[in-house]
Amino acid sequence: STRPANPGRCPGLTYCALSGRIATALWLVLVAASARAELTSLKIIRREPFAEGKSFGEVGPYERIIAHAKYEIDPSHARNQGVVDLDLAPRNAAGKVEFEADVDFLAPVDLSKGNGAIFYDVNNRGGKLALRFFNHAKMKNDPTTAEDAGDGFLMRRGYVVVWSGWLGELLPGD
Repeated sequence: STRPANPGRCPGLTYCALSGRIATALWLVLVAASARAELTSLKIIRREPFAEGKSFGEVGPYERIIAHAKYEIDPSHARNQGVVDLDLAPRNAAGKVEFEADVDFLAPVDLSKGNGAIFYDVNNRGGKLALRFFNHAKMKNDPTTAEDAGDGFLMRRGYVVVWSGWLGELLPGD
């Protein structure tokens, strides 16, 4: 397989967004989506070494951050008119619909050694595909080991890899 000739830069993928801070970048990804939503809180559930503390070149070791995000969406906003049955959802005191999502990050322990870019893996029903497709790793939805990092392509280039999902029919761990 071929690799991009511009290591450390976004390789032209539509789900890659520049940002210096993880929460801000996640919010920006949502704003750029077809619907308009706001991140209202991001609670870190746990932080743990990724890939058994393996160092990825000059970027160094990575950590895995598991978080829970809460959002609000305004059902009357023009960009939200395409959301099916949004008008039927319960509303909070501000008239907005609330929803939640699990968020999973792989980030350099020292963010200053990263490239400042988020690689947002748009998952399909909970499937985490970025490490499989870009790092030649085995398909796994709970990446923790050095084997799960594959060849480390995204990590050696300093990306923060982010997955989030909100599909209600998935059970935790799927």
